[in-house]
Amino acid sequence: MAIYTKISKKDLVSIERKFNLGKITSFKGIKKGIENTNYLLKTKDKNFILTIFEKRVQKKDLPFFMNLMDKLKNQKINCPKPQKNKKGNL
Repeated sequence: MAIYTKISKKDLVSIERKFNLGKITSFKGIKKGIENTNYLLKTKDKNFILTIFEKRVQKKDLPFFMNLMDKLKNQKINCPKPQKNKKGNL
């Protein structure tokens, strides 16, 4: 099982406030995987994967990974697209 960090309804409200995803209608932990926690978040119109980096990724390295994935996705390379918060930050 790869769900190490549990999220609550309070956490979801915080995510809704910080991002323009829409109202989260459901969330479910994804059990596949070995290192990070992943949740499937559903809104009325879209589905999102919330990844919580757990072990080998240091907080200081996250901007590099988020910017890299954003750049790759913008170049039409099939990879996750990081979501920007309401302030425009990844």
